[in-house]
Amino acid sequence: MLHAYRLIYADRPHAPEMLWEWEKEHCARLLWNATMFERELAHTSFHTWNALAEENQRIWETYYLLRPLYESWRTWQAWLNEYREIVRDVQDIYEEHQNR
Repeated sequence: MLHAYRLIYADRPHAPEMLWEWEKEHCARLLWNATMFERELAHTSFHTWNALAEENQRIWETYYLLRPLYESWRTWQAWLNEYREIVRDVQDIYEEHQNR
């Protein structure tokens, strides 16, 4: 069983579905983001890696692939890495600001 998480933006009902995260370090950052910005965190379990990949592929093709902003990226994995970097940067900036 693979446990996966993603942010839910309840205040934006038309926002696209977010991709599922499964790696511990990225899930911890999602939890931090949900806590700090009062977002919801959704949880689900996948029976196989393939099921997780298929669901993320479906989300990618439905919500992100068709957007002109993302056309230059070759795969959803490239976008996912970029997204993770942004989340890390926001967390680092916040923590630096709080320590002043």
